[in-house]
Amino acid sequence: MKNNETKKKTDEPKKNAENQIEGEGSYTATRRYNEGVEQSVRAGKSDTLAEEAKRALEGKDGADLKQAEKIGKSGNPQSAQK
Repeated sequence: MKNNETKKKTDEPKKNAENQIEGEGSYTATRRYNEGVEQSVRAGKSDTLAEEAKRALEGKDGADLKQAEKIGKSGNPQSAQK
């Protein structure tokens, strides 16, 4: 019987942060985002990225970017499909 018990334990999937399903409010995604922001700030990219964003908003894609921002802030991404 001990062999069967051991086999059952090894057949079970391992649970760790990489294979668990996370829902809305994913801690893993939040951690990765925060790490990316921190790396950008440390690398001194903030001013460069801000200028790129400003140019994009003032450029040909500006209206689309502003619409996407509005949808994102509304909390209803389904409204983008209308």
